[in-house]
Amino acid sequence: MGEALKLLRIFNGYKSAQIAELLGLSQSYISELENNKKQPTLDVLDRYAKLFNMKKSTLMLFAESLDADNGNMSKKQKIAYAGMKLLKIMEKVGDLENE
Repeated sequence: MGEALKLLRIFNGYKSAQIAELLGLSQSYISELENNKKQPTLDVLDRYAKLFNMKKSTLMLFAESLDADNGNMSKKQKIAYAGMKLLKIMEKVGDLENE
């Protein structure tokens, strides 16, 4: 989950201090989440989902898909890959909601 939160933050152009302020959390807690030292609570996932205008389930699916695709990519490649992956997931979720 930590990598997904970090890539989501970076992809959207936020520094960790900015995201901490927007979510009402400490910067050290954000760091612990992003480095998988702590797992986010449902409340924290809800805050992230609202900030990025997505459902918690989409956020969790994104994190799960990143875990399955661990590769030897550079930071830039990971961000680009994560962005594309997230767009595909959101498109699928949107298609399901319209059925």
